[in-house]
Amino acid sequence: MKTEDEEMEDQLSKEEIVSEDKEFDYGIDYRTIIKENFFIIWDKTSLLGESATLNCVTTHKDQKLLEHIFDVNIQTSKSPQTVVLYGAAGIGKTTLLKKAVLEWADGNLYQQFTHVFYLSGREISQEKEKNFAQLISKHWPSSEGPIEQILCKPSSLLFILDSFDELDFSFEEPEFALCRDWTQKHPVSFLISSLLRKVMLPESYLLVTTRTTAWKRLVPLLQKPHRVKLPGLSRSSRIDYIHHLLKDKTWAMNAVCSIRMNAKLFNMCHVCHVCQMICTFLKEQVEKGGNVEMTCQTSTALFTYYICSLFPRIAGSSVTLPNETLLRSLCQAAVEGIWTMKHVLYQQNLRKHELTREDLSLFLEANVLQQDTECENCYTFTHLQVQEYFAALFYLLRENPEEKDHPLEPFENVHLLLESNHFHDPHLEQMKCFLFGLLNKDRVQQLEETFNLTISRAVREELLVCLEALEKDDSPLSQLRIQDLLHCIYETQDEEFITQALMYFQKIMVKVDEESKLLIYSYCLKHCHSLQTVRLTARADLRNMLDPTAEICLEDAAVRIIHYWRDLFSVLHTNESLLEMDLYESRLDESLMKILNEEFSHPKCNLQKVMFRAVCFLNSCYDFSFLAFNNTVTHLDLKDTDLGDNGVKTLCEALKYQGCKLRVLRLESCDLNVTHCQNLSKALQSNRSLVFLNLSTNSLSNDGVKSLCEVLENPNCPLERLALASCGLTKVGCEVLSSALTKTKRLTHLCLAHNVLEDEGIELLSYTLRHPRCTLQSLVLRCCYFTPIGSEHLSTALQNNKSLIHLDLGFNKLADSGVKLLCQTLQQPNCNLQELELMGCVLTSEACGDLASVLVNNSNLWNLDLGNNILDDAGLNILCEALRNPNCQIRRLGLENCGLTPGCCQDLLDLLSNNQSVIQMNLMKNSLDYEAIRNLCKVLRSPTCKMEFLALDKKDLFKKKIKKFLVDVRINNPHLVIRPQCPNTESGCWWQYF
Repeated sequence: MKTEDEEMEDQLSKEEIVSEDKEFDYGIDYRTIIKENFFIIWDKTSLLGESATLNCVTTHKDQKLLEHIFDVNIQTSKSPQTVVLYGAAGIGKTTLLKKAVLEWADGNLYQQFTHVFYLSGREISQEKEKNFAQLISKHWPSSEGPIEQILCKPSSLLFILDSFDELDFSFEEPEFALCRDWTQKHPVSFLISSLLRKVMLPESYLLVTTRTTAWKRLVPLLQKPHRVKLPGLSRSSRIDYIHHLLKDKTWAMNAVCSIRMNAKLFNMCHVCHVCQMICTFLKEQVEKGGNVEMTCQTSTALFTYYICSLFPRIAGSSVTLPNETLLRSLCQAAVEGIWTMKHVLYQQNLRKHELTREDLSLFLEANVLQQDTECENCYTFTHLQVQEYFAALFYLLRENPEEKDHPLEPFENVHLLLESNHFHDPHLEQMKCFLFGLLNKDRVQQLEETFNLTISRAVREELLVCLEALEKDDSPLSQLRIQDLLHCIYETQDEEFITQALMYFQKIMVKVDEESKLLIYSYCLKHCHSLQTVRLTARADLRNMLDPTAEICLEDAAVRIIHYWRDLFSVLHTNESLLEMDLYESRLDESLMKILNEEFSHPKCNLQKVMFRAVCFLNSCYDFSFLAFNNTVTHLDLKDTDLGDNGVKTLCEALKYQGCKLRVLRLESCDLNVTHCQNLSKALQSNRSLVFLNLSTNSLSNDGVKSLCEVLENPNCPLERLALASCGLTKVGCEVLSSALTKTKRLTHLCLAHNVLEDEGIELLSYTLRHPRCTLQSLVLRCCYFTPIGSEHLSTALQNNKSLIHLDLGFNKLADSGVKLLCQTLQQPNCNLQELELMGCVLTSEACGDLASVLVNNSNLWNLDLGNNILDDAGLNILCEALRNPNCQIRRLGLENCGLTPGCCQDLLDLLSNNQSVIQMNLMKNSLDYEAIRNLCKVLRSPTCKMEFLALDKKDLFKKKIKKFLVDVRINNPHLVIRPQCPNTESGCWWQYF
């Protein structure tokens, strides 16, 4: 409650703000003052002290970008109200915004806005408590401007917030606490948050700039922002700019090649002033007799030379060396800023790290830090990369973490740093790379000589321990981290460390789409001596790898790239533990196929599994001749690869070789036709090793399958498993197939899923099942379009079949009547069926009585999947009673999407408490509420609970209220796994996973 005096004071303040001089032409004067102030600011901050104006440093391309940033969206027919301009540090975002403000003031741009207000993130971070009107009044011509008139028409206002990433605010205020009234005083953080979230002046327009790394922090605050990326220099522009900067053609070409070969350096050069810094430094190195190629070998090498050059130990130098304590303080300030994505050292940061003005002057003289020309007591590192370098150096200079008497800060934890990846934590990537680079003995020696100190080697051992722990992580993110770590490990250029670091990794997934990556992976993979599996996406066509704009000899580059490929794939014969090579989504040319064939055929190659999944063989460069010479490759996977006539021809030739030891061949979705199938069948007539063949999702039709049946009828045919899902087979082809199945001696598994067999086709297959010579153990008839009539044929056949143990009838309209017939057979003591899948068979609770009888009377049945049937709670009640019966042997039960509600909770609780057999259950896509899951967790937490796996919906598992119960279950019953997916059994999905 405000006092009367306080209310009077507020009223007077408000009157002062809204008073106006009606004869004063505010708009013209404001534009004039804006122009004057922005030119003064630009003169203060012009690069390297050169006289410059905003107009001459803004490119034509950027000018176009400015002009169209608020264009009307075709889909919404509206201009975007919030635009975010984002890009790398130093890319030119601030320059572009100041250019925009000047263009507005000159009447050339954004004339739909009566007023444009520029707010610097760095400046307003130092403001404390104000009202919004005061915050935007910096450049007003009079303290009594027409605030009310301006702010009462927010739709004509544009607020430019520059450098969101430099705002020292947490933005944790709840929306209900934000400010709507621009006349009220609040902390500036509240005002900016209110503006961004459209609580204050929601009709106004916003243009915000931020670094790419701070994007995730900004997004939650905005409503439907329109994103515009400032890309910087293109690849060709970078090369032109480097040539321009270096001028001396005698060595510039070598420098361009060296920079291009280092992907990180070349990427840094997309920022003009970083490119300028790198080239200026390289010129100095050459003048001193330095080697450009060695300097550019790694980004750490270049920046170590650069940092050391800032502290020359020569007579007459004005630069004073910092002592170890001061250097450590600077490094700690740098690393904390990198982790928190705050790159401005404000006064509070300086106090926290005990950095005085005298200390700062040392780093200012050395050109490590720079002072802001507009904001007092604000400092930044001269380049982001310089901050990242000193941040990495922190881990080498820090005191022993184990000797600290307080918990580690996140930025002190090396394990957390190694767990990061470029996708989720891009702001940490270069610092992590520098850290590994600083393990190099030459880099350490340079720093020790420059700063006259001794650097501990303890972090080296700490990193090795962390890498060993990361190898045990099998999460989806682990391979993303490994890709990043390979780049980092390469930075060390230390073979002993690389061998130790990579000795733990058994599986690696990488994508090679540029020469620099090829160099790194070829170097690192040779040191992975425990490697068992490599998944490598090779984009090998030289046209993509080479850059004609680089003005380098393309022939020499092509030779160099081939050398790198040979180096990379030499691991196939040098690493005896390597068993699996997956070339998923690769683009392979003739030269690379030649290398692969040579390596696959090498006598020391121990590969067992080769996968060419979704591979493009350029210019039909198919070559599988290695199958004739390799005695270890037993699996060949060509799924989703268009083989064409040439591919099938070369594959058939390989299969005919007596030396071919192939046992598994997967040809799903290879665009095969009848002719291809007939040629393949001829090749298989002489093959004596192949036991598994998957031809699913190819247009084979009945004629193609007929040719395969001729192979099956051959008494010497070794095939045991055959998958023909989605092959265009109909009831017409079932007659030939049925005949072949009575003659084959070895075929035990057959998948005919997603073929229109109908009841007539099922009848023909049922004759086969009744035949005494039928050897089938698994028959998959999922989605074969049959009805209860087909079910009756199968029921009769099962009465006489002794071999079948797995039957998949999913997604056929069996209905309750069809299942009733099956259940009558399944209750017979001579029925050997162990696994039955009835997903999506249009069953209701009426079928559960018959199924319950099977559960009690069939001692062989252990796997039953009833998913996607509307059984409801009543049906589950019947099943649970049978499942609790001591005669029931069911271990795996599928109840996904069965119409279950919280009403079935008690039945589930009783089952989980008293069940002696069920150890896996799928309850996904059922309407189980919070209370139901909470009660389930109470039973599941008991160590006596038999369950080993439970599948629940992802949306439930990630609810905060439920998470704590799941953690409790994990602690008290560690052998139970609860996940949002149900694992397939090898027997149930053999055609997919064999």
